[in-house]
Amino acid sequence: MTTAHHLIVIGFDEIVANKYLPCIRDAIDSGHITSYSIIDLESQRTDIDRRISAASVKPRRVVYLPDSGDDRAQETPQQLIAAAMQRLRIPGVPTKVYIATEVRAHQAYLRFCVENHIDSLVEKPVLAPVVDGRFAPSYITKTMEELIGVAADSPAEHSVMTLSRYHQIYNQKVISSLRERMERWEAPLTSFHLRAAGGVWNLQREYENRDDHPYKYGYGMLMHGAYHYVDLATQILALNADLFPERQLRLEISSFGAFPIDQHQRVSQPMARRVHDGGARWPADSDAGFRFGETDVTSAFRLIDAATGRTIALGTLSFEQTTPSIRDWAELPDDLYNVNGRTSSVNLEAQLSTLFSTHVNCYDVPRGVSADGIDAFARITTRANAALLPDEQYVAEETFDGLFHSDSNRQLMRHWLDGTERRSTLASHLRPMQVTEALASSVLTPGRLVTVPF
Repeated sequence: MTTAHHLIVIGFDEIVANKYLPCIRDAIDSGHITSYSIIDLESQRTDIDRRISAASVKPRRVVYLPDSGDDRAQETPQQLIAAAMQRLRIPGVPTKVYIATEVRAHQAYLRFCVENHIDSLVEKPVLAPVVDGRFAPSYITKTMEELIGVAADSPAEHSVMTLSRYHQIYNQKVISSLRERMERWEAPLTSFHLRAAGGVWNLQREYENRDDHPYKYGYGMLMHGAYHYVDLATQILALNADLFPERQLRLEISSFGAFPIDQHQRVSQPMARRVHDGGARWPADSDAGFRFGETDVTSAFRLIDAATGRTIALGTLSFEQTTPSIRDWAELPDDLYNVNGRTSSVNLEAQLSTLFSTHVNCYDVPRGVSADGIDAFARITTRANAALLPDEQYVAEETFDGLFHSDSNRQLMRHWLDGTERRSTLASHLRPMQVTEALASSVLTPGRLVTVPF
C-alpha cells in the first residue's frame, strides 16, 4: 500500500473544484491522501472562499500569495513559493503538489517540486517560458531537458495532466489498434491529419484584459487547449520511431496562423455587434499582430529518415478556435465554467500506406436551446485492403455516445493520487513540448521550415 500524502493544490479554479475535488475526496476516503491545502493569489480570495464554502471536503489550510507586480511583496517569487510550501507541509507526512495555475506560472512551481524532490502533477502544457513579459518558445526544449535531467536523479515522480493519455477513444481505441497493426504488418504510418476545432469566441477586449487563458502575453491556442492534440499527434507519429528504433527520424513543420488582430475580418460583423465585440478598433497598421498569441494554426509536416532524406510520413495539423461556438452573451458569466462558449470537434485520420486507415470524428453535442449541458459523440471508420488482409473489413464503423472527455483527465488524476500514474510522466512530454516549440516558432515566421529531431 502506498504511503498517504498531504496534497497541496496550487490554483483552486472552477476546474479543480468541479472536476477534480471528487477525486481528491475519494483519495482521502481510500487513505492515499490525508488532507489537502490550497495556494492561490490574494486577488482570487473572494472566488476561492466561495468555492471552498461550497466544497464537499474542506481544505486543511489556505495560503494567499501577493499577485505579481504587487509592490507590497518583498520576497522573490521563489521565496514566496518556498515559504508557502513550508507553511503547508505537515511534519512526517510526505507531500504531493498539483499545479493548476495559469500556464506562465507552471515553471516556477514545477522547478521547486523537481529540485526539492516533491511528487508533482502539472497541468498541460508543461511550461510557457516568458522573457521580459513575453512568451519565448525557443526556451521550451532546453528548459524541459534541464528539468527532466534534474528529476531523473530524484526519487520523486512527476506527471502532466493532459487529455490524451487515458482517453477512451484516442488511446484505448486508436493508438492501441494502430500500434498492434503496425507491429504485425511491419507497416509504417505514412499519413496523418488532425484538425481540432475549439469553438471559442473571445472578444477583443477579452484578448486585452483576461488573466485566465490570456493571449496578451504572446501565447495563444497552442499553449491552451491545443496542447492536448499536439500530445495526441506526437504519440501517433512516434509509433514510427517505435517501429524503426534504428532510424534517426526528423520532423519538418511549416505553419501559418491567425491572430486576434485578424478576427474582425473573420467573423460576421452583425453577429459580433450582438455580443458587443468591438473587433474593428485595431487599425490596419497596429503593432498588435504578433503581440497577442495566435487564435488559429494550420501546419503541414513531413517525417523523414534523416540519414537518407526520404519521406516516411506526410500530414497536416490544424488547431483552430474560430469555429462554431455556443456563445451568445456579451459579458463573461461568473457562474459558468464554459465562459466563452466553446464546443469541440476533432477529426483525425491515420493511414498505413496501402493497407489500412482509421478516421475518427469526436465532437461535442450541446443539449437544449440554452446548451445547459454538453455530451460528446465519436465515430471511428476504418478502411482496409481486405483482399490482402482477410482479418479486416473493407470498411467498418463504430459509434460511441455518452462520452465525457473529463473522464480521461479524472482517470489520470486518480492514478496520480494513488501513486500508480506512469503514462503521462514529465519525461514522456519532452517530444510533445519539442513539437509545441516548433509549431509556436513556425507560426511566428510564416512558411519557414522548422525541424524537430524525432
